Amino acid sequence: MPLKTLLKRALIAQVAAALAACGGGGDDTPATTPTPPAPASLTVGGTAATGAALAAASVQIKCAGGNGSATSAADGTFKVSITGASLPCVLSASNSTVTLHSLVESGSATTVTANVTPLTEIVTASVAGGDATALFNTFDTAAQAKLTSNAVTAARAQLTAALQGVIDLSGVDPLKDALVAANGGTAGNKLDQALDTLALALTASGTPLADLTAAVVSNDKTPAVVQTLLKPAASACAGLRGGSYRALDLNASSTALASARVTVDVSALSFTGADGQAKTLKDEGGCHFSTDSGATHLYVAKSGLALMAKPDAQAVLRPIVLVPEQTLPVSEVAGRWNIIGYGIDDEDIATGASASSTPGVGYSDEAMNDKGEVTSGADCLGLAACESWTPRASDTWTVDPDGGFYTIDPEYPTVKTRYFLFKGSNGQTVFFAVRVGGHGTLLAVAAKQQALSLPSVGQIDKFWDATITGSSLALPDDVQMTVQSVDTVAQAYTRQRSSDGRVDGFSLNQPRPGMRDRPAGSSQTTGGVKKFKENLVVPLNGLGLTFSGSADGTDSFGVSVGKP
Repeated sequence: MPLKTLLKRALIAQVAAALAACGGGGDDTPATTPTPPAPASLTVGGTAATGAALAAASVQIKCAGGNGSATSAADGTFKVSITGASLPCVLSASNSTVTLHSLVESGSATTVTANVTPLTEIVTASVAGGDATALFNTFDTAAQAKLTSNAVTAARAQLTAALQGVIDLSGVDPLKDALVAANGGTAGNKLDQALDTLALALTASGTPLADLTAAVVSNDKTPAVVQTLLKPAASACAGLRGGSYRALDLNASSTALASARVTVDVSALSFTGADGQAKTLKDEGGCHFSTDSGATHLYVAKSGLALMAKPDAQAVLRPIVLVPEQTLPVSEVAGRWNIIGYGIDDEDIATGASASSTPGVGYSDEAMNDKGEVTSGADCLGLAACESWTPRASDTWTVDPDGGFYTIDPEYPTVKTRYFLFKGSNGQTVFFAVRVGGHGTLLAVAAKQQALSLPSVGQIDKFWDATITGSSLALPDDVQMTVQSVDTVAQAYTRQRSSDGRVDGFSLNQPRPGMRDRPAGSSQTTGGVKKFKENLVVPLNGLGLTFSGSADGTDSFGVSVGKP
């Protein structure tokens, strides 16, 4: 065959092959389909532990795009690969006694570490805004959006600051660092030992993990609150914690002595006063203790605030308010305050008292900014309109090197008014003030103005109730009150005292938010008809102490200490 014919046929064959490869020419042969890539997978591993390994725990993992589960090994370790999943993730590890949570922030990694421990429970709750369980249960798009790198870093820093002085977590990532949990004869590593230290602190302080978690979340700028919560507690009373207190004693001879530092040793169950003498505390039940052969009594609220009844040199029983010592920033005073004061003071107490008068009660309404400056103030009496006064530069709080804060009235440059802030684990801040000298004597207590809620019918309140007259007091009464009726329209309720059947009533948020007004009245009791004067009440925002006084400012100052 001629060469030209062969070349022509070869060219025709090449073109046909090319057309067939492109699907051209109407050929019915199907085109080749590319093989799709295998679905991506995310591997999540870590260790579940409380100090000891959390063995045989059910580990549940929820991620963007997929979920997975596993059972932890004897050493608490687990690893799960989830097809189609991506970050972020939340985790839950449960056994028959505990459920803990953890998380992994958003990112592009395909293999991540996520330990599940009490420390990660706190971090997860912080990122969630308070409820780790809710974050896990409803891990929707909105929940996933919370798990940013910045949010997780901030939550870890908050935890480190809160536990300072209890556990050193500087440079430690409880979420991702290697965790070797104690298991059988295997000792735990550094992170596991931190968990052991936390467990011991929770046990010694009688604090459930849920309470610690709530305290960390509620007090992100004030780690001193958590440090107070984790101080060792007396076995007979969770509110009585070891450490230093301020003893506010209106009957001391100077402001320095009226704000002396005292200490409690819960292991020895002893109290050391300003004189340096340690005295054994006898448990009388119900967070009531005695010392000095029964002459001195101590009544402790759950928050740690307490009332002491101590005889002076003339055997007259005097009141002393004990405030657990905390170092808090002056910014905590920002807000508007209800202040109740007791003493002899012709300038700050709205009773018209003079230096020669008997003690009286007064009320004031003050606003302060985060620099400790008083921005407005008014003296008040009963339900009448308050009388405003102009704040002075000298009213601004100054940090006291000996603790707390102080102000000095220019008229009395050698006399301090000292202030001590206290913040409970519930996030509520109050302050106490004491002064001896200058215009007279003053013990003042302040709570922020925020609306009170009505109790429920049948609610029972138990407390120690003390009344101070002439700066002395009798031993507090053991009181139980039961709510009888509630009026949601009038925002009022009545209650009955179990000891004699007396019934009285209160109007809430009168005369200002955060206060209660008890109108004057009378009640039939087992001992006959009893009359009572109008009282104004300032409760300390769920901290277990309540202060009250007669509306007319006469000598009647009450202190109630909630019983556990």
